[in-house]
Amino acid sequence: MNIINYADGKKLNIDRKETFRYLGYHFGGSVPDDPELDKMVTELEKKLKEAVTPRCAYEIYALEVKDDSCVLSSDKQVLMINSARLSAHIRGCRNAILFAATLGPGADMLIRRYTGRSTIKPAILQAVGAAAIEAFADEVTDIIRSTPDTADLKMRFSPGYGDFSLEYQNDFFSLLSLEKNLGMSLNSALLMSPSKSITAVIGVI
Repeated sequence: MNIINYADGKKLNIDRKETFRYLGYHFGGSVPDDPELDKMVTELEKKLKEAVTPRCAYEIYALEVKDDSCVLSSDKQVLMINSARLSAHIRGCRNAILFAATLGPGADMLIRRYTGRSTIKPAILQAVGAAAIEAFADEVTDIIRSTPDTADLKMRFSPGYGDFSLEYQNDFFSLLSLEKNLGMSLNSALLMSPSKSITAVIGVI
């Protein structure tokens, strides 16, 4: 099992354009010309970075793609994923990585703190948090990519995309011991806690 742990979130490089995209602004890659909004986003981004404790867990498996199924195997574990979309995405890869990342509970606590006190700040924090977990996932993917055996990776493909069922979240939690390793939990609706968390399969070319 591989664990990547940021002591805090201050080193996160959050893409401001992604934050505004999550807020619903689409200006061809630019950000809105609104100094007051930009000031509020800057303030809340700083608060979120101070609150979060980003962590990642991942494991590399041998991969075999059979028609619309992917078989991930190790010495101790075998996982079959039935998904035509995932199979097409990682067909031809030699390995697959089960990947999970979270910002920790701090983001959710910060959002709850502002809920009821402001109408816009919780929405901004939701957007900053969404951009932050993507930034963290990108950063740790680059760390994984820095080793020769995993230098060439496909894009992450998460449960819930296309026909890759959310039911497979149970397998991620079991195989990566996410409750123990990252402090994550999964409810009966297959929603993760902390909410700013992601799971994915990454093909190794």
